[in-house]
Amino acid sequence: MSYKPVFKITTQTIKYLGKIEASKEIVEDLNIPLPLEEAFRKDAFAKMTHYSTKIEGNRLTLKQTKELIAGKDVIAREIDKREVMNYYDCLEWIYKASRSQEKPISEKDIKQMHAMIQKGILQGKLRGEYREAQNAIYDSRTRKPVYFPPQAKDVAPLMKSFAKWLNTKSDLHPVFKAGIAHYQFAVIHPFMDGNGRTARALATLILYRSGYDLKKFYSLEEYYAEDLKGYYRALQRCHGLHYYDKPNPDMTGMDRLFHQGCHGHLRRSQREGIGSCKATSSQKEPQGNAAFANNWPKGKKAIVLF
Repeated sequence: MSYKPVFKITTQTIKYLGKIEASKEIVEDLNIPLPLEEAFRKDAFAKMTHYSTKIEGNRLTLKQTKELIAGKDVIAREIDKREVMNYYDCLEWIYKASRSQEKPISEKDIKQMHAMIQKGILQGKLRGEYREAQNAIYDSRTRKPVYFPPQAKDVAPLMKSFAKWLNTKSDLHPVFKAGIAHYQFAVIHPFMDGNGRTARALATLILYRSGYDLKKFYSLEEYYAEDLKGYYRALQRCHGLHYYDKPNPDMTGMDRLFHQGCHGHLRRSQREGIGSCKATSSQKEPQGNAAFANNWPKGKKAIVLF
């Protein structure tokens, strides 16, 4: 059982990738003070946590999420608070684990992320171990099944093949790889619960390890939550009702959604980073524009590229 993803590189995809590369270069060239950079990272992680758990039905607001992470008392359901803190802890683990870009992403890493995400929620083999029973995805409104993943007996070999593909060196762009990995993981649905959060965490780990973290400023989860219907529609268009109907579908549509999300939020990170640099420079130097130019060595590029 060998996994080989099926997708097309379209003109629109190439356009998005070009803009992603431009944003990446601009953000990486920004000379942002370390305390401010750390504040941006924590804010982005809070947003990633809020929106990724919100997608799965968590009731905490973004304000409550930030307060909880900051150690403040929040009046809410214990399950909601547990989900938020678990996902935030997983992002902190990803932040540290991504410093080693040469280390492969193993099945053990994937299981560890799931175990962190489901800490205090699932017990025993349900946490951090592949499922031993059939599961399904249901429409939250009608409660009717919209997707039946592969049988439990096929999960281990599918994940083994998936992990092998994930760590095979190729010329595939990291954003492509992260998008494909997100989709394939969701299709296999290897755990009884928590697959969506783990899929999004895995995509983040891939991007970070590949150098596409953009100073940890962006939150793709926010993009998915803003267009949740489009997110699920793209997933469902790729596969049928049953996994075995289309075990290796063309995922061009899902890839396009992922690239569009990356592009949109990297542009947002770029604007926020530039704005912060400009504000910081204005405080330090009466001639704000001159100081800004020093903080941003390739400032003119923004005019050319955008």
